Amino acid sequence: MDISDYHHHPAISKSHLDAIDLSPLHYWSRFVDPNRHPPTPTPAMEFGSAVHAAVLEPELFATSYKLAPDLPKTTKAGKEAWAAAAEPGVELLKADDWHCIQSIRDAVFQHPMASKVLTADGKSEQSLFAVDDTTGLEIKCRPDYLTDSGWLIDLKTTQDASIDGFQRTIANFRYHVQAAHYLRTYTLATGSKPKGFLFVAVEKTYPFAVQVFKCSDEMLGTGLIAVLRNLEQLHESFTLFDKETKWPSYSSTIVEVSLPP
Repeated sequence: MDISDYHHHPAISKSHLDAIDLSPLHYWSRFVDPNRHPPTPTPAMEFGSAVHAAVLEPELFATSYKLAPDLPKTTKAGKEAWAAAAEPGVELLKADDWHCIQSIRDAVFQHPMASKVLTADGKSEQSLFAVDDTTGLEIKCRPDYLTDSGWLIDLKTTQDASIDGFQRTIANFRYHVQAAHYLRTYTLATGSKPKGFLFVAVEKTYPFAVQVFKCSDEMLGTGLIAVLRNLEQLHESFTLFDKETKWPSYSSTIVEVSLPP
């Protein structure tokens, strides 16, 4: 399934769960508001997409990305060179990004375990759809790599691939929720139990260190609690609120605050 078609499919993804976890208003403004504008990809998101293509879909990378001219766009010669290099459907990558992406790709495949799991029999970018058996909502996920033996693998670029650093990243970006949501969707979609969920974490700066993490049962259990809570919040919001009117945000009263746990 084309990635654009996947993103436009209305089934509930991990991004939907993150939005409703903030508030109904955050979900409504991104996914329901009839006058909403499509989100603009950030430079970090565009860089991550290029890394994923280079590592997981090299044929796509070869046809969708090209090294940009080594001239600034602000000069006459630079403008002409960039215009001459432009092709429909092809993104021009500045030299720094281009070489960084090549280094990240090489680092991943030079790592014994990362290379092993990403070259195991399987397929990249497979879209899975199912119906949540608690709310009746349609759900979806798209693992970066899905092995024939049932491992779901996600490639993450990160500032810190050490276990301490990546644990903080997991908590900050709710990767435990992603893992639990993907595994549950896989089970509901296929009727079979997956082997588990792996993160291949690679640092975005030299020396591009790599580490492979297997999600623990405790982490997945915590993630599943959040998944079920978020799905129930969505089901309740769809039941209670009119799609044409702004959904509520945070508390309307004074809330006592302290330091996070």
